[in-house]
Amino acid sequence: MPRKAFVNDLQQSIDNYTHTRISGVQPGLEDGSLIFNYSVPASAAVDVTIHALVTDVGEYPSAHMFMIYTTSENIPAQISTIIEDVGTLDGFSISEMLRRVTKCLDQALDGSQQDAIGSDDDTMMHDGSSPEPSEVESVADSEPESIDVWSPKSPVHHDRSSTTRIPSTRGRRCQASVGSLRRTIRADLRKAKDAGFRIGHLGGLDGRSEMCYLTVSIRVAKLCISDEAIQAWHLDPSQYFILIIRYADGYQPLGELLKPDNLHRSGNAQFRVGLAQGYKISMSAAIKAFTHTKETTTSSRAAVQSQDDPSSDADELKPLFIGDSLQDLMNDRLLPIIKYRSGMGFGWKGGEAWYHDHQGKNWCSEDGISNEYYAPDDSPRTATLPKIVTSDNLALEGTSASFPLVAMQFALRHLVRCTEFCLVCHAPMADNFEALKPFVCTKPLCLYQYMAFGFGPSIEHDIVSQPHVVDLLISFCYSSAQSMTLQELPNGMSLSVPAPSLLPKRLVPSFHVNPYDPTALDGTNGGVPKLQTPFDMQSIRLAKTYQAKFDPTNMELILEPGEPVLHKGQWIIVKTLGKTDEQFHCSVTEVMRPTVRLGPPIKFPSIIPPTSTPGRSKTAKTPNNSVPDSAFAFPAAPSQDVSATSSKYPEVEFIVYDQNFDDFSHEDKQTTVCLLLDSLPSVAETRDYLQSKVGKDRTLKDWHQRISPAAAGVLRWIIASNRSCIVEVDRIEDETCRASEERVMGMPQWMQFRFAQGAPDKEQRFIQSISEVSGHNKYPSIYAWHGSPLRNWHSIVREGLHFRTTAHGRAYGNGVYHAPDVATSLGYSGGFYPFSGGAGASPSDGWPQSQLKITQAIALNEIVNAPSQFVSQNPHLVVAQLDWIQTRYLFVKIKTGINFDPDVTPTEVCSQDPTRTPTGSDRQKIVIPITALSKSRRPTFKSIKNKNGDKKIKVTIGSKVDNAIVLSDDTDDEDLNILISDGEEEQDDKAQPHSNGTTQPTSQDVPKTDFVAGSLDSESLQLLDPPPFATPMATKALQRELNSTLKIQDSHPAHELGWYINRDIINNMYQWIVELHSFEKHLPLAQDLKAKKLTSVVMEIRFGKDYPMSPPFVRIIRPRFLSFMSGGGGHVTAGGALCMELLTNSGWSAVSNMESVLLQVRLALSSTDPRPARLEPGPVRDYGVGEAIEAYVRACTAHGVCFNVPSSSLNGFSLMLQ
Repeated sequence: MPRKAFVNDLQQSIDNYTHTRISGVQPGLEDGSLIFNYSVPASAAVDVTIHALVTDVGEYPSAHMFMIYTTSENIPAQISTIIEDVGTLDGFSISEMLRRVTKCLDQALDGSQQDAIGSDDDTMMHDGSSPEPSEVESVADSEPESIDVWSPKSPVHHDRSSTTRIPSTRGRRCQASVGSLRRTIRADLRKAKDAGFRIGHLGGLDGRSEMCYLTVSIRVAKLCISDEAIQAWHLDPSQYFILIIRYADGYQPLGELLKPDNLHRSGNAQFRVGLAQGYKISMSAAIKAFTHTKETTTSSRAAVQSQDDPSSDADELKPLFIGDSLQDLMNDRLLPIIKYRSGMGFGWKGGEAWYHDHQGKNWCSEDGISNEYYAPDDSPRTATLPKIVTSDNLALEGTSASFPLVAMQFALRHLVRCTEFCLVCHAPMADNFEALKPFVCTKPLCLYQYMAFGFGPSIEHDIVSQPHVVDLLISFCYSSAQSMTLQELPNGMSLSVPAPSLLPKRLVPSFHVNPYDPTALDGTNGGVPKLQTPFDMQSIRLAKTYQAKFDPTNMELILEPGEPVLHKGQWIIVKTLGKTDEQFHCSVTEVMRPTVRLGPPIKFPSIIPPTSTPGRSKTAKTPNNSVPDSAFAFPAAPSQDVSATSSKYPEVEFIVYDQNFDDFSHEDKQTTVCLLLDSLPSVAETRDYLQSKVGKDRTLKDWHQRISPAAAGVLRWIIASNRSCIVEVDRIEDETCRASEERVMGMPQWMQFRFAQGAPDKEQRFIQSISEVSGHNKYPSIYAWHGSPLRNWHSIVREGLHFRTTAHGRAYGNGVYHAPDVATSLGYSGGFYPFSGGAGASPSDGWPQSQLKITQAIALNEIVNAPSQFVSQNPHLVVAQLDWIQTRYLFVKIKTGINFDPDVTPTEVCSQDPTRTPTGSDRQKIVIPITALSKSRRPTFKSIKNKNGDKKIKVTIGSKVDNAIVLSDDTDDEDLNILISDGEEEQDDKAQPHSNGTTQPTSQDVPKTDFVAGSLDSESLQLLDPPPFATPMATKALQRELNSTLKIQDSHPAHELGWYINRDIINNMYQWIVELHSFEKHLPLAQDLKAKKLTSVVMEIRFGKDYPMSPPFVRIIRPRFLSFMSGGGGHVTAGGALCMELLTNSGWSAVSNMESVLLQVRLALSSTDPRPARLEPGPVRDYGVGEAIEAYVRACTAHGVCFNVPSSSLNGFSLMLQ
């Protein structure tokens, strides 16, 4: 076995490999890896830790590849260069790999002029003797066409006797070419950094190493994703979203990648996406990301499973919930789409549409291009996204754009807006599609690939973490299918199921009549079917009931001649004939004709129509649907030859899962869905099975003898197609529902779930509606109930609340109906109980295996408090504006033996309009905990006495939030060095190697900036008076932000940051003095500063009392800039204020940190579009205080902000945001 061979070879190397400079050979932390130390001579006194990783242990010891890298720091340059040059070694054993790596390092340290990569002991002369050193040198210096240099990268089976070998050319680019490439790399990466992203690299980007990785990352918190989407997508705001780009032969700019020879070579640039705690990951993690296959586990499953694994390393790449889909999109389509965009002038929307419409088709320029491809991306959801997500560097710079930046912008487009695109074909979803979770379009092929190829979410994680939610979803689907109202079905999944013609005729669905709806029985409303006669099912294709003998002791069928050929893994339904008429499902585990061995029997309500006695089996089901050992009353058969004794075995009938679900009628499909759900184990049993697989990949595929592939497919479809975010509120322990402060008080004996629906920006649109319509109200929103029959909830959790169909009449107008009294809504949710539960079940029993046994469901919605604009206010609240409605809770009535603890009064509650507070099932006004609101809306509180007792509770007094701002982590030196200035790089390029193979170091004492920290005379500045106000929220946020910003300043070089804050002159937390410096030398602003003998631009930043909910005010103090009317630029107004979208209410985000603000302000001053910033001619002057106030007022007026600037005293200078 390959793994065994690797382990044996590693142990032999640990025991037997000897070399004076090699020590500490040991297994690595990852499978297929090892670590060893290389001792550099005493002159350097350095030990280098070297890692070797086999990309696929299954290919060892012949077709594998070793990845060689080091994690040591401060190692000699020649050692680092050689390790990068070696990069990979193909096909070597462990001992041979150690010998060759050692040989290369020895030659580098010994100062050999021979190329360490291109030489080896085994280089043979024509006569078979080893060459002399002089001969080796002459070979190395000869022309490539006439020499043979055997590289250590050559596989072991390479013909070493050949005299026409080709030397390795990696790392031999001319000095001028390397210098030019480095300047290109630096320019591209600076653009990405200036756009607000973090940059990291692993390996040499100049093509001297095969291990070349580039990472572009951003904090999830900076993407402005709603709290509901964060939870539904399994994200953590403190994590980084990382895009990894692997180059096959060093960094290549966009123009090079778009050349025809490179455009279709996917190996030139490959992509992976994921999440990490830091802005970059380790080399081993990067290698693993590109060698990890779906055979172990898909990204979507691992994305949620990794959250449960506390052993995950901080520098490891954690999977993303749509990682597989996004990676496939970028690897297959990004470069062609960029090609279309740059050649035809499309935007992202047009480029993707063109690719989708013309993929694999010939197009002639004479056909013309439709204007629809040039239509702007006018999705309303883009209005709520931050600029860093919507920016388009390709549109600004064309093929000169930074490829890492363009790739990251494309990745963010499909991450943040993932619900707008199909996860398989990536085409835009229908305009009316709104979902909190991404899904696929209506094409059957997309659904099949979504389920079959692992693009869907991890149903295993949902079963383990939220079993009652899964029970809820299955029960909703079952009720809908039983009542024949299931509209969406698992089509296109190639489910193999029993033929409907062999199943019993279903009973007519039975309904309770709703007294509020006299038209219920005619079937014209709400998708309720007319009462039908029993279905006359016809066979879709050849389907048959087969006969066989059955050995119950060994669970074996003995087939008669001519009976069908069964295959391992197939599922069948077996019916025993006789007095008991037992029936069960089972899988085929082994075929040895005429004997077929079966898996464990799954007991089931009677399925096959009886041949003699009509009716249904009355045999009671066992709790877990498994047939007990004593279930079959057959006489034990003697243990003899099958052919001789088969006549003594009882006869049975069986049918095969051999029909295609897609061929059925709509009614037959719903019948089959119920059949498959009946065969499932309970969620609790499934959860126990998954939890028993500790340390393994949690998947139901291994439970193939208990769950049929068809039933597993339907289960996966039910969970994966759920587009809402449903979270358990109640915790059930020992058959008791434990009370918690997250429960709504006033609904005893009802199980509660947090419930969020709509697109990811639905919450933002709801908040915006509140702000626009009822923001001035003391109670900007109200709560009300919405009831609907159980059969409708499968559709509601997928499509959301709407009024496209009429369910209960519309006597009070078109809209979504609500009621303040729960009893009213219960009248609508309690009617139309469908007959459910399969054979032998009574109406309203629901899914037989359900633990909850749900009988009713009702939702609690938050609504914009504008009753005058409702369609109707009495007796129902009828709301036509869907953006005015946000579902908060789902309540279900359950029929189980679960007891409920008494309600606990929440400590923090939402304030409600006392005239419109809903009443609960206990006829009291309900109390809603603050957790019903998203974190961005949770207010500050005050304590009041509870009317029902002496306990103090907290109620809302405002709508401001103290959002956590995540501290930036330090940037590695190697990532800073790659962004150094042109002058420094040119100086590095001129460094010449010594004769001993080392490189002459350049001077490190040359200042990298003319700015001198702490040289500013603060007494000479004309400052506004310190702000007189202070609030706990703003003070706390500013303290955290100042500490974070100073920490970044202390840990980064001044020339790399470009800004400086002198902590000694900050006397007020609400007033900062910042200096911007080290501008690019080619900028007119830098030249003007140098001409005036200035080294910085001095700014004042003032924060309001509502920070971080409102933006700071930023103005320049010194020097004066040329105004825009006079030909200046840089976003500087006449009074010195900065005019930027970021610093307005519409462009500001509460999660923005001052590090990013300073960076963007510096970028604005450096911008040359439409004109560059210039200083005012003449002597250096400051902006006056009066000018600052006028600039402040102008900025507020221009952006529609209310303000109050008392003229009597500058101490009252403040901004009052509404």
